[in-house]
Amino acid sequence: MNPYVVLIIIVAVFVFLIYLLIDFASSNANAFMDKWAKKTLWIWLPFYGLWRLVREVILKKRIIK
Repeated sequence: MNPYVVLIIIVAVFVFLIYLLIDFASSNANAFMDKWAKKTLWIWLPFYGLWRLVREVILKKRIIK
């Protein structure tokens, strides 16, 4: 991998972490978590929904029969 790409990725992650710290410092912990849960909902919701679907629909039907 190109060293410049690695450097850009490291800088981007560092800037994002600084942004998170500033955002956390500007509000309380509950508001921070609510805000970031809403912003990242599209990432974790499909996985959570798939797990609920498997657990509540597919596995429940096998247990009943």
